[in-house]
Amino acid sequence: MKRILIAFTVVFFSGMLVLTFTARSIHNASLPHISVSRVTMSEFPFEYIDESGNTQTGTAQKPAVTVEQYENGVYILYRAEVNGELRDFIRRAEMIPGQEYGGFVEVVSGLTFSDRIVVDSDRELCEGEVMVL
Repeated sequence: MKRILIAFTVVFFSGMLVLTFTARSIHNASLPHISVSRVTMSEFPFEYIDESGNTQTGTAQKPAVTVEQYENGVYILYRAEVNGELRDFIRRAEMIPGQEYGGFVEVVSGLTFSDRIVVDSDRELCEGEVMVL
C-alpha cells in the first residue's frame, strides 16, 4: 500500500510539474489566432456642381473596410498589460458606416488610420485576448 501511495505521489507531482512548465503554451493554443492590417483607403464617387452649374461626378479616397468585414463586425487590436505582461486583445469597433461602393464600406467614424483591424481569424471572434500571426 505504501508503494502505491509513493508511486501515486510521484506521478501526481510529475504531472503538476509538466503542467506548470507548459501552461503558457496550452493557454496560447486555446486563443484565436488572427491576422491584422491597417484601415484601407478606397475610392468612392461623389457629385458636385462646377462653376457653370453643371453636375459633375468625381471620386475621393476615403477610409474603408470590406463589406464582409463590416457585416461580420470590425474588431480593433490593442495591447494592454495584464499581470505585468503585455498582451494583445480585440474589441468590437463602434463604426459608423457611410456609402458602399465596389465591395467597400466607407468609414465615417469609429476607426482611425492608426487602428489595426482584424482581417482573418481561425475561429469565431469575441472581445478578449488573441494571438497575432
